[in-house]
Amino acid sequence: MDGSRLSATPVPLIGRDTDVRALAHLLGEPAARLVTVTGPGGVGKSSLAAHVTRILSASYRDGVCAAFLAALRPDMLIESAVARELGLRDSTSRDVLSRVLTRLEGAHLLLLLDNAEHLPQTAAFVCALLEGAQGVRVLVTSRVPLRLSREREFVLGALPVPRRDSPLREVQASASVQLFQQRARAVQRDFELRPDNAQAVAEICVRLDGLPLAIELAAARIRVLPPVTLLSHLHPALELLTGGPSDRPERQRSLRATLAWSEQLLTPEQRQLLWTLGVFVGGASLADFSAVAGLPEPLALDQLDLLARHSLIRMQPAPDGEERFDLLALIREFALERLVQEGKDHGVRQRHAHHFLEVALRADAELWGARQREALASLEREHSNLRAALGWALQHDPPLALDLVAALGNFWSVHGHFTEGRHWLERALGGEGSAASRVRALSAAGEIARMQGDHGQAERLLSASLTLAREQGDTSGMAAALNLLGVLAHNAARPDEARVLLSEALPLWEAGRRDLGRTSPLFNLGRLSLYWGEAHDAVEPLSRALDFWRGVGNTHGVAYALYSLGRALMELGDTARARQLLRESLDLRRAIGDERGIIASQTALGLNAVTSGEFEAAQPLLSEALTRSVRLGHRRNIAECLEDYAAYAARVGSAAQAVRWCAAAQHLRGMIGAPAAPLDERQVDATLRHARMSLSAAAYDRERRAGTLLGLDAAVQEAQALRAISTTGEPPGNAAFRLSPRELQMLHFLAQGRSNREIAQTLGLSEKTVARHVENVFGKLDVHSRASAVAIAIREGLA
Repeated sequence: MDGSRLSATPVPLIGRDTDVRALAHLLGEPAARLVTVTGPGGVGKSSLAAHVTRILSASYRDGVCAAFLAALRPDMLIESAVARELGLRDSTSRDVLSRVLTRLEGAHLLLLLDNAEHLPQTAAFVCALLEGAQGVRVLVTSRVPLRLSREREFVLGALPVPRRDSPLREVQASASVQLFQQRARAVQRDFELRPDNAQAVAEICVRLDGLPLAIELAAARIRVLPPVTLLSHLHPALELLTGGPSDRPERQRSLRATLAWSEQLLTPEQRQLLWTLGVFVGGASLADFSAVAGLPEPLALDQLDLLARHSLIRMQPAPDGEERFDLLALIREFALERLVQEGKDHGVRQRHAHHFLEVALRADAELWGARQREALASLEREHSNLRAALGWALQHDPPLALDLVAALGNFWSVHGHFTEGRHWLERALGGEGSAASRVRALSAAGEIARMQGDHGQAERLLSASLTLAREQGDTSGMAAALNLLGVLAHNAARPDEARVLLSEALPLWEAGRRDLGRTSPLFNLGRLSLYWGEAHDAVEPLSRALDFWRGVGNTHGVAYALYSLGRALMELGDTARARQLLRESLDLRRAIGDERGIIASQTALGLNAVTSGEFEAAQPLLSEALTRSVRLGHRRNIAECLEDYAAYAARVGSAAQAVRWCAAAQHLRGMIGAPAAPLDERQVDATLRHARMSLSAAAYDRERRAGTLLGLDAAVQEAQALRAISTTGEPPGNAAFRLSPRELQMLHFLAQGRSNREIAQTLGLSEKTVARHVENVFGKLDVHSRASAVAIAIREGLA
């Protein structure tokens, strides 16, 4: 009874070894008399089933029988097709079912029913077969399960695709890439995967979601389009994915035809819902789909379940456990195409944009509270949908676009989407919209510009926000703009101006007590004391800001306060407690995805480790912080990272690099208008004093000049290449290397013979504060007198 259209030799399937074994094992289970292989069109259900059927044919006394059903019309009898494969004559007669059952009674056989999704009578026929022919096992391929109680469903997914930017060996090992290469060689014998085309091929497979039919159709184009050019033509893809082999059914000669075949199996209502799903990018929750489709959630769930049974959508759990519904990229392209053809795209996209504005507003309202982590995660999860909504609104509803960017500004800032956020904000600010949203959007755009080191543009945007807020009587907007202008003045080395702005913002903020996010006037006044004054004056306002943020559940603010308090404690000589606070701030920032904050905590921890002589611990922290800064394009952070790397280099025996990187950082600061604050200057001065011990005056001057001309990219590459020379935990020289910048300053003054009172008068400190710093110096140098400390200063070249 062997099916005549199954060849004797199995054809190798690429990337399906695990599926072949799993399906063969399932068919061997005694209870699995009916197995249905389901999956989207073009995923390879028929190929897998035929392959496994050939392998198992020897396991059945009467062999296998394969009935290929794609050509049957829905009104045709499936038993007639099976009868023909069994060799029964007159298979169109009315008693054909009983004749088939008689023929199979007592038979030990595997029956393959291929492409059964469009035949509504399949389930009834299989039921009769399972009852009347106990020795027959049935394997079905269908885009829809039969929904029988004895059915075992085998869901076939697409082929794995390589990760973006994978090395060549990983790309070569990817099943989807191997299939592409095999099909490409069918039309171009000498096609090879090479370093110059591997990433393009990998991206093609990613773009096609690993769908075998799509990959085969794309690979056939290699005859005329090399991979890089082919990739550029896959937007959209359906026009290109045609021209399949002539021995394939018509519906498998183009991907559009394959998808149209699937669509024909749906009711008109189900088609409309499929098209609606096309507007979602990156999937949708049940609530999202229900809102945009205009259906109650229970009904929406039923409809989504039906589409999933047709293998048209994927159901995947989100990190929060909520089910999400998604389309393969090519199915989404088809659905959008059909939505436009039916003239229903404007209304659906409008509902989609309004719904995701509500999503953004709800999340933004929770961004600085106890649900901060969940709000940030939800916005990141829906970022693709928000982009789609923005793209549509900018063209069709500018006020909605402005509302959207105003709601998303904090998210972009916290999660490090600086360049993208500025792009959307600038476009939306060019259109119409409400004054309230414009105030917020200008403020957000100014903050991101500041974080990228574009201080001139930041001041223009924040000033415009402040002016408009004053005109509108928007107290909250005024407080936010004044607060950020104060931060900008701080960054631009204008501390007196910063204090005036922040002092004006403070009563406005305290009147409404509305959380402004990562910073507040109270917090920034504390930071101003830390960077431009004295650390002990910063502790009280920073601690109050920490208490406020803990009270409202603002994890982002708590992390910032912990970081700043940690820096203050480092200045005050309490490195152990500082490390504890900085580590806590880093953990919180990682938990909420605060890219900019992660950099700050990593550099501070790295500097803390350098000060403590723990060089092996310092290097990875500084390296990752520098890498993140470059990726974000945050130039002031890059300058700060280079200065921290210089401190590290000076203490591991790389004095020349330390001088060069300090000079490069200073040059970069000058370019962006962000001079170093006294806190940072003390650190740089200490680094340069260490470096001078190992360099002649001529060499020192030469390296300073070289650093100014080095260029940002070269300086970053040099820093990333540095590894600690000393791994013993003891730096070159002596214990003076373990002193903080402030303590090194004290040692320098002691070497000049100055008294505590004179030092206090010079620095504007209290004598008590100076005495504490001097005690810390004695403790770290393990000395008990000024004379012993001065001797070390002279020996180390610090006098």
